[in-house]
Amino acid sequence: MFNKKRLSSFFYCLLALFLLLYFLNFLGAFKGLRFLAESTLVVPLKEKIYTWQRRFKKDLDGCGLINEKEVKELKARIAVLEEENLSQKRLLSSPLPKNWQFMTVKVIGSEGEELTISSGIRDGVSEGMIAVFGETYLGKVEKVSEKIAIVRLASFFEEKAVVNITSKDKEIFGKGLLVGKGEGKMKVEQILSSEKAEKGNLIFTSVEGGELFVGEVEEIFQNQGEVFKNVSVKRFYNPEELNTIFLVRGRL
Repeated sequence: MFNKKRLSSFFYCLLALFLLLYFLNFLGAFKGLRFLAESTLVVPLKEKIYTWQRRFKKDLDGCGLINEKEVKELKARIAVLEEENLSQKRLLSSPLPKNWQFMTVKVIGSEGEELTISSGIRDGVSEGMIAVFGETYLGKVEKVSEKIAIVRLASFFEEKAVVNITSKDKEIFGKGLLVGKGEGKMKVEQILSSEKAEKGNLIFTSVEGGELFVGEVEEIFQNQGEVFKNVSVKRFYNPEELNTIFLVRGRL
């Protein structure tokens, strides 16, 4: 009987503690603690891991044993600065609406069809924000924490967006629904059979009054007599090589 009473009391204490923690979290009492943990521990650790993963995928020839560590770190820093500079130039030269506002964010992780960025609620990031790389549409912000956010790429399974199929001169040939297929694959579905769609045509999606590039028609799938046809889409970036990207804040 004594053991049962002790067990019962212990159970109710645990339940009360759980309910208290849940209630405090619901009221936002842990936001400051979460921000501190993410900004001082999670973000630096993820950034370090992501940098080393990218670094080891490239051959760093010509380094001797003397000062090899310093040389590698210097090369990595130079590469990051060059990519950030290139990303800024690409964005400035892209034909996007001049009244768009952008937020520069750093990628600290790439897994499957999602990117992890080192910016969150404290930086003004919110769910649904559009992520771009130059004039290329990457996807949308899906989850946001205090100092971290997840960008879900357009190729994420069953992710959808309305798109236009155009010529290289931006002449619209047809419309369809871009559907993510996972593993970097995308298809445009529900294209009317009567509409023109050829290999090499470009895929664009309309966002906030601007046109963002998605990819290129790679293959066409059409059965005789069917109302609709589908095309596969080739993208022109590797998520694992992205370092600096931009979020669309809105318009001026």
